[in-house]
Amino acid sequence: MSLLHRLSLLHKFLILGVIALLMGALPTVLYVHGALQQIGAARYESQGAPALIAVNRAVQRLQVHRGLSAAMLGGDEALAARRPAARDALNQAFADAEKAFTQARVPQAQMQAWKAAAQTWQSLEQAVTARSLQPPQSLAQHTQLVATLMQIGEELLHHYGFQTDPDMATQDLIQAAVVNAPMLGEKLGLLRGQGSGYLARQALPPEGRGALQALQQRVGELEADTFRNFERALADEDLRKALAGPVQDVRTRVTASRQLVDRSLLSASELTMPAKDYFDQLTGTLEALNQLNTTAMASLDAALLRRVSADQRKLGAASAMLLLALALGLGLGVVFMRSITQPLAQAVRLASAVADGDLSGDDVPHGTNEVGRLIATQQQMRARLKPMVAQVRGGAEGVATASAEIAQGNMDLSARTESQASALEETAASMEQMTATVRQNADNARQANQLAMNASLVAAQGGEVVTQVVQTMQGIRTASGKIADIIGVIDSIAFQTNILALNAAVEAARAGEQGRGFAVVASEVRALAGRSAEAAKEIKVLIGDSVQRVQQGGELADQAGATMAEVVQAIQRVTGIMGEISEASQEQSQGVAQVGEAVTQMDQATQQNAALVEEMAAAANGLRTQADELVRAAAVFRLAAGDEPGAGGTLRIRQGEAG
Repeated sequence: MSLLHRLSLLHKFLILGVIALLMGALPTVLYVHGALQQIGAARYESQGAPALIAVNRAVQRLQVHRGLSAAMLGGDEALAARRPAARDALNQAFADAEKAFTQARVPQAQMQAWKAAAQTWQSLEQAVTARSLQPPQSLAQHTQLVATLMQIGEELLHHYGFQTDPDMATQDLIQAAVVNAPMLGEKLGLLRGQGSGYLARQALPPEGRGALQALQQRVGELEADTFRNFERALADEDLRKALAGPVQDVRTRVTASRQLVDRSLLSASELTMPAKDYFDQLTGTLEALNQLNTTAMASLDAALLRRVSADQRKLGAASAMLLLALALGLGLGVVFMRSITQPLAQAVRLASAVADGDLSGDDVPHGTNEVGRLIATQQQMRARLKPMVAQVRGGAEGVATASAEIAQGNMDLSARTESQASALEETAASMEQMTATVRQNADNARQANQLAMNASLVAAQGGEVVTQVVQTMQGIRTASGKIADIIGVIDSIAFQTNILALNAAVEAARAGEQGRGFAVVASEVRALAGRSAEAAKEIKVLIGDSVQRVQQGGELADQAGATMAEVVQAIQRVTGIMGEISEASQEQSQGVAQVGEAVTQMDQATQQNAALVEEMAAAANGLRTQADELVRAAAVFRLAAGDEPGAGGTLRIRQGEAG
């Protein structure tokens, strides 16, 4: 059985709830994580803003000190008198920046770089105080230190995520105030420092003019970039309210300062403008730019804080809505779960009651949904089971009674069948004895038939021999006749020979002396012919007797042949009768054997019937036992008083089913 089949509905609903919670939790966690990241990033930017402001302030103070140092080293004592105050302000800017770094938890690398820049500043300040540097050297070292501070500011800008700010207006403000404005201030500071030096010396060499022209061009480019980004940032209403006026004022000042550089230095035939006035005017522009930068950073910090607050409100509202949805979902889940589990529990109780045999109870409606239909179906099942159980009870009792009667009848039939089987067994034994006797008679008849057939064969052979004797006698008779004929011929020859001899003697007598010898021969021939005639007569007599005897023998042989033919016919008739007797005996033997086999088969069938009757009796007893068990099983069902079957009730079978 699978795990799902072992879990209850409550557990399944809990699992579904957990799955739904996880499905909702994943996007919720992602949203909350993203919102917290945005809030953290904005807070981190806000945390790094004071450090950037401090770096920019130090850069601004260093730019002022650079210009005053260039003027002092160029011989302008009026500006030289203002340098100590600028030095002290720069020292304070370094100290304030270090505190801001500590509060902002600036990375150790930037902190060490800042401390190294502070030491570089101290060395540079001592050299300027001692006037051991030439103006170009001072300007170059100040510019290098400014670049170092700006590099630290750029690293802080990257570390605190200002360059990846998601808000476009804030990003434009950062680009303008933190990137473009310090670079613009640096180039304006270079114009201020170099221009003050040239005005203090009242001489502008060609290389100086070229450098100023390059700075002037770069200032123009940075001015365009800076105020273009400011204009983009002013698309935000809050930033526009805070920065629109200062941005316009600084832009006007930067344009005026560029015109002043062009007018007093680049386009002037003689450098007549006092260095102090030039320095002060560009310093005013730089201070306005620095003030704009400070205001922009403050606006940036305020915008970041507003974003943090807005993100926190959004997160709070989303969290509240999620919690409300979760609570609503849990509430509805509990309600839905109870609306399913309670009716199902009722259905389980109803099914358990039916399983326990309790068919009592009233039908209770329970809605029209799937569970309600399930309960209604179970109640219909219980209502239909009641008459069926009542009929089963009555039918089981009827089956028990009928099976008992069948068992009793089978017992009687078994006894009668056993008696019949005994009688058939005795008959089968008698038939076996008769079969053996008839088989023996058939064997004797077969042997007599065989002997008669042998006698018939012998008689036939005797008849054939007699026939051959008769034929032989006839041959002898024929031969005797032929011998008689031959003897007659011999006798005729002897007679003729005698006549010839007589004629020869007559002729010899007539011949005289010459015929005496021939007469002797003729006499001998005549004597021989006489003896031959006598012998022929004797043989003829003997042949006549023999022929007569042969004729008598032939007649006897004919009579014997006729007699043997009659004997053969009689024996053949006896053989035919014995064959018929043998066939009849064989058929009788086969018939008796078949009767014996039939009786044996009847005996076997009777014995099988007896065994079958015993089995039927056992089956009837088993049926009666099962009927009793069925009665007891049907008695398990409890019915209402009105549904109980009447006494002696039996199972009513429809004719269609009975047929």
